[in-house]
Formats: sequence, structure tokens, C-alpha cells
Amino acid sequence: MGSRAGAAGPDRLRSALVHVFGFQSFRSERQESAARAVLRGDKDVFICIPTGAGKSLCYQLPAVITEGVTIVISPLIALIQDQIEHLHILKIQARSLNSKLPLEERKMVLSDLQSKKPSIKLLYITPEMAASSTMGPVINSLLTRKLLAYLVVDEAHCVSQWGHDFRPDYLKLGILRSKAPDVPCIALTATAPKQVQEDIIASLQLKEPIAIFKSPCFRANLFYDVLFKEILNEPYVNLKGFCEQALGKKNSSGKFSGCGIVYCRTRDSCQEVAEELTQRGVDAKAYHAGLKNSERTTVQQEWMEGKVPVIVATISFGMGVDKANVRFVAHWNIAKSMAAYYQESGRAGRDGKPSFCRVYYSRTDRDNINFLIKKEIAEIQSKRGCVKNSDKSSMVGFEALVSFCQQPGTIPGCVNVTSKLVAW
Repeated sequence: MGSRAGAAGPDRLRSALVHVFGFQSFRSERQESAARAVLRGDKDVFICIPTGAGKSLCYQLPAVITEGVTIVISPLIALIQDQIEHLHILKIQARSLNSKLPLEERKMVLSDLQSKKPSIKLLYITPEMAASSTMGPVINSLLTRKLLAYLVVDEAHCVSQWGHDFRPDYLKLGILRSKAPDVPCIALTATAPKQVQEDIIASLQLKEPIAIFKSPCFRANLFYDVLFKEILNEPYVNLKGFCEQALGKKNSSGKFSGCGIVYCRTRDSCQEVAEELTQRGVDAKAYHAGLKNSERTTVQQEWMEGKVPVIVATISFGMGVDKANVRFVAHWNIAKSMAAYYQESGRAGRDGKPSFCRVYYSRTDRDNINFLIKKEIAEIQSKRGCVKNSDKSSMVGFEALVSFCQQPGTIPGCVNVTSKLVAW
């Protein structure tokens, strides 16, 4: 991996930050240092900084001013589409190759990538596409012509069975990396405990010495608490009050300046909670896989535009959404792990303003999820015929969150857990 600092230079990085992305400064010294390390191109880079701290800019900025195409592997088509729409607004040439792309558009993208000087600067693909027969010739062609600038793996925790969102297809990315050993590889995530970080480095074959940029998970503008749902006289009244307090007063146009997310484990719960909140005067709509695509799109759009202040969703909602003014995230049901809870609650307060995160904890939820995780582990072990330590990772992560919720607090039925995120 050769240095690129001479080709682009720090002044060009700062200039592109202002004139292409419209920012007068970086969000933090760590973000700037990470972007400069990526730009130099002489090391692989591991970036673990909180949700909302500007991870994407760390690779997008260098990609725009470095010759060639940057390939970005991302787990969800919805997340890819959101990134591309944002880049198109900035007039940055970003495209995707995925299973939902119309044939004519696919041909145009492939034709551009095979051209002498591709106009595409960032190509977003899923891990499934990365391993497909379509991508093999594209990557080989870019490599042969020295036009593959960077290989970026977003949501890199998906590579680890100790992570909260393991995806088997991410394990194949090590093969892709082995084909391009001289191309800088950038791994990004918001959550990476030690074991997950080690898995990412090993699976993606990141080369030592690695440039590592890692921030604590704690974000000072987020306030966490846990309520024991089973001892609340009227849980929905409490949830309504929490929503109203976090949202504050409506503006002159009759809308709240912010919005909120309530996470539920099942589709039925989403519907029930949305109806209960609406009946009590807090406009809310459900979002889950049981709705038609058009219905989900409409609900999300209304929430994005502030027409509906509260969206009640299953955990599939959120990864593809970039919304800064989420004033609260409530978990009506406990998440499946500490890492998952951090990721989901971290969608609050991306604008840096005070925001609130609450778990409505119940032993019934705990027991149900405990049963499901044990069942999943038993099925995995039955198919393989042996037990691996990583098989227990889902239970370890869940037990950590249960322990977190059950710590005694100073207020009966409530635990102020803000400080606990510092140590996690």
C-alpha cells in the first residue's frame, strides 16, 4: 500500500470538506485524524466511533479526492440507498449494484466501471453481491488498471459472531481482501468490544500495523433509564408522558421540532403500542414487515417529514435512516444484547442535543427472549454436532443487558444507567 498524501494533500482534504460536503470543520479531532489516515493509504484503518459521530465521512471524503473507485460493502439495500441519495444531493458520483437494480441501470453502472476513467467514485454493494459472479470481473478489471482506490467495510461488526448483527456473508469478505492485498481496507463500526474488534481484524485480513481510531460508546447528550413495566400501574400512560416530555412543545406550525422511536419485538406489539399512543393524543404509526412495502414507505416518509412524530417499529427499522433530531428511543421490549441496545438507542440525539433512551423492562420479555436464544443455540449445535464458544455469544450479550437493567437504582422501579455506558 503506497502513500497517497502527495497526490491529494491535506489542503485538498480540507477544501473538499468545505466545498463538496459543506462542512466548515470536522466534528472531532478523531474524525479528522481517521480521514487523513485513510487518505494517506499506507495502512489499513479500523474506525469505531459512536453512531452519529460522522463515520461515513472518514472514507467518503478521501474517496472523492483520490483517483479511482472506492467499493463500499454495506449490509442493507435501504442503508445503501440512503447513503447514495445523500451523496447525489452533494453531486458526488455514487452508484450501487444490487439485486433490485433495473437491468438498464445495471448495464450503465457496469459500462462506466469498465471505462478508461470511471465517473463513479463510490460503488456500494451488499456482501452477497461482493461474492457474486458479477463482481468478480469488475473487481479484477479495476485492480488490473489500478483503479480500485479503497475497499470499505461498513457495519463491520456484522463479520463477528460475537457482534449483535452477525451476517455469514460478511465472512466471505476475507476472500475479497486476499485478492486485493495492496488496496487499503477500511473497517467501520459504532460498536466493537475487544472480541468483536479481534474478529474484524482477523476475518478481513487487516494488515498490521493498523491505524486504529476508537472512541468510547458513551455520548454525553443521551440520558438513559430503565423502568420495570410490571410494577407500573398504567404503562401506556407512562410511555405517553415520556414521549411528550422528550418531544417538548409544538412549534408555530403545529409540529414538534423532533421525533421519537419506540421499538417493539413483534408486529402485533407495534400495532398495539401505536394505537394506544394515538388514542392518548400522541400521533404514532406502526412500521414492521407485515405491512406492504408502499405502506412502510409512506409511514417512514411521514415520520421523516415530521407529519407523524412517533414511529413504533421492530428492530429492522433504523439502519437505513439518517435523522438527526430523534429526541427519544424507547424499548417497549428488551433488546437482544447490550451491543444491539447501544446501536438502537444510539439513533437518538445525533444532532448533539439532549435526548432520552428508556427500556420498559419486564421479566416476561426476558424469559421469552431467553427461551428463543437458547432454542437458536441448540439448533445451531445440533446441525454442527459440536459446541463452539461463539455459539454462546448471543446468550452472553443478552445476559449482559439483563444484568444492566436489573441493577438497583435510587428511584423505586427506575434505574438511571447513564454512567454505566462509560464502562461498557
